[in-house]
Formats: sequence, structure tokens, C-alpha cells
Amino acid sequence: MKGKTVLIADDFPIVGMGLKKILEDAGDFEFKGVAGSVYALRSFLFTQKAPDLIVVDSNIPRCDISTLLANLREWAPGSNILLFCAADEEFTALLGLKKGVRGVISKCAGTDEIVRACRTVAYGGTYVSGAAAEKMANYISESPFSAENKEDKPFLSAREFMVMRKLTTGSSLSEIARELNISPKTVGTYRERLMAKLGVKSLAGLIRYALQNDILSDN
Repeated sequence: MKGKTVLIADDFPIVGMGLKKILEDAGDFEFKGVAGSVYALRSFLFTQKAPDLIVVDSNIPRCDISTLLANLREWAPGSNILLFCAADEEFTALLGLKKGVRGVISKCAGTDEIVRACRTVAYGGTYVSGAAAEKMANYISESPFSAENKEDKPFLSAREFMVMRKLTTGSSLSEIARELNISPKTVGTYRERLMAKLGVKSLAGLIRYALQNDILSDN
């Protein structure tokens, strides 16, 4: 009897093949392939039967994760989605769950937890890794963007938050572009969007806002 089908979307081949090995060794997954880009992912879903589970890297180059998740709901409405996150999990997790993903797992998770997360999500359950769950709880209870302040505090996407933290800790547009695998022009667009959302007119204003709202805290 074949197990649940799974497709992996990650631009690092070694990550994709590592996940393939982990899931094949688990014995209850039928591996369908690795999509190394959004274009490859779209092509697969438009030409083959959608899998039961799609494991998606939260930071695929040249695509905002919010847009990708919205597209996946159209391209593969019957698939369950598990986000594979490297950093800033609390923000990515909140965004992902809002967009309909079934689970969030850290790339730092052990083999057993990765298999558990994939099994849970493949069968329609919800799974959030321990590290992400703890950070989400802190974010919801302490963040200036929490529910009690949502009327006067704008929502920042995971990518906007990452760009803001890097800008306000001294990274240049080109450095941020290299780290996030996007162009400096795109980073500049994020910067302008942040300033518009937060009502500030300069980098100094962004820094002041970040300090006042504890956005630079690692917690």
C-alpha cells in the first residue's frame, strides 16, 4: 500500500534530497519530487496530480511567501502545506497559518520531529514545532502588533519584518539583497513600503520606531 504523496519545494538541492531520504526511510510516504523554484513548483502542480503534502521552504528566492501561499491555495487546493522555516519562525508561522498552511517546522528540527510533522500535516492535522510555538506565544502576547493593538499598529509580513530588522541594525540594501536572494531594488521597495505603513520618512524614523516597539529584540 502506497503512503501519502509528498512534494518538496526548496531551492537547495541538498535540503530537498535530505528530506527525501528522511521521508522515504519513514516508510509511509511516496516521494514525488523536489521543485527548486516557484516556476518548477507551478509546472509540477499544473501537469501532475497534486500531492497530499507539500513541504515548502519559507524563503524561496524571487517570491514573497505570502504570495506563494496564496497561489498554492489556487494551484493545489487539496494539498496540505507544511512550511519549512530557517529563521523568524513566529512571524512566518502566523502568516502561514493565516494563509491556510497546516503546519510549521524549523529546519533545526530533528529527524523524528520532521517525520512527525509531515505525518500530522499529510493527514490533515495541524503541527507547529516547539520553538515556533513558543515564539508565537511571546509574539502574540507581547508584540506591538498583537490583537489588543491591531487598530493602531500595522501588520508586517514576515519578509517586511526581516527587511526592517536588517535595515535598522545597519545592513545595506545590497547586503540584505544577498542574504534574502532578492535584488537591491526589491529591498528598496520594501523599505518604501515599510515607511509608508509606519508613517515615517527616513531610516532614522524606522530605527526610532523599532526601538520604541522592541522590534530589535531577539525575543
